[in-house]
Amino acid sequence: MSLREKKKIETKNKILEVSGRLFKEKGIENTTVDEITREAGIGKGTFFNYFPSKTALLLYFVELKEELTYSQIKHETRRSIPTKEKIKNTLVFVAKTNEKDKELTKMFVFEYLRHYGVRQDERKSSRLSNILYSLIEEGLKKGDVKNNIEVKKAADIISAIYFHSLMEWLWSETDYSFSEDISGKIDMIIEGIGC
Repeated sequence: MSLREKKKIETKNKILEVSGRLFKEKGIENTTVDEITREAGIGKGTFFNYFPSKTALLLYFVELKEELTYSQIKHETRRSIPTKEKIKNTLVFVAKTNEKDKELTKMFVFEYLRHYGVRQDERKSSRLSNILYSLIEEGLKKGDVKNNIEVKKAADIISAIYFHSLMEWLWSETDYSFSEDISGKIDMIIEGIGC
């Protein structure tokens, strides 16, 4: 790696470090690009070379967090365990990554929804839904999942429960474990409610 490439990586990491700290201290809306560049010791032009806007920086944070989370999930999905355990372990792992910094998760989720969660044509299929789809489809082939299950519908339902639970946890004024909450809900879904 050339000296120039190293310098670019260092600058980008400095922007991420400073902006992450400022977002936590002041909130995303109250943090300006001027403050980020001043504290990072770079010019505004340099900032915009890396991120065309503060929103682009925010989305990069979300993508970076997703990449780290889902690269670790790949390990879990390769294990030779029943499908229901893979699904539960995956969701509990994602919940635990969000629990590590609830305030930052809250800021990112709400800011992301504010910018991109409104218009139908801007919504992408959730990466989590795609992973759940793959796990259920694999379970169907192995005989772990009932053969009359609609895989996409099942993945969408589980994903919806996860994201609904995430929003409840983020809004809650009561401090409780999101990972334990989602674990119990997934057990209930897999076992059925017994009606």
